[in-house]
Amino acid sequence: MSKIKTAEDTLKKESSDDVATEREQQLATDLQLIGLLRENPDFLNRHPELLAVLEVKHQTGGAVSLIERQVDVLRQQKQTQENRLLELMDVARDNERLAEIRHRLAIDLLSTHDIDDVITIVLDAFRDEMSADYAVIKLFSSDEKKIEQSAGLFVNTGDEALKAFKTMLEHKNTVCGKSTDEQKVYLFDEKAATIKSVAIIPLVAGANLGLIGLGADNAERFNSTMGTEFLSQIGELISASLAVHLEG
Repeated sequence: MSKIKTAEDTLKKESSDDVATEREQQLATDLQLIGLLRENPDFLNRHPELLAVLEVKHQTGGAVSLIERQVDVLRQQKQTQENRLLELMDVARDNERLAEIRHRLAIDLLSTHDIDDVITIVLDAFRDEMSADYAVIKLFSSDEKKIEQSAGLFVNTGDEALKAFKTMLEHKNTVCGKSTDEQKVYLFDEKAATIKSVAIIPLVAGANLGLIGLGADNAERFNSTMGTEFLSQIGELISASLAVHLEG
């Protein structure tokens, strides 16, 4: 029995060696062909008859000629390029729309006479042009009389609740999609519970002037993947206009 077992093991080893040798030979042949084709990139142009007989495994499992496969690949590449072009066109249209909004807001802010004008123009722009379901402005002040007269607009600079915005005010960062419950309640009061997404824009012109809060019922309206450059630029325009009237 041991002799039979030894013979079987020997046959298996020889068979395994033969398979390994065949693979090595196939690999060597493949490498040689690859090298020849790289050195002669016009080979199939000089021998177009090969396109009809060379076969490439298709995703469906069947075999197709190389020329059919090339046509399929080119068709997929064309579709990918068309999709990419459509995406770029959408981005271009969106950028143009945002540029128009920014331009109109700048013109409107130049015509304002006081803070009330600025507030009205800004809130209307956010609601009508930027699809914000909720928009609020909080301006910082240490003037108790002003805070009392314009409750809801002016807030005390020393308010403990403002610590929730400390980091974004220090770094002048506009934030989309990331807000704590404390921040939402401070900005939107009783409406905070219904708001699904938030953008917060710090108003800075030399000093911290205040905050703009934007809220939406749609969880995707303001999300963390959005770019904040546009909102930051809008914030700079508003801050410059407010600074002029606050100084006056």
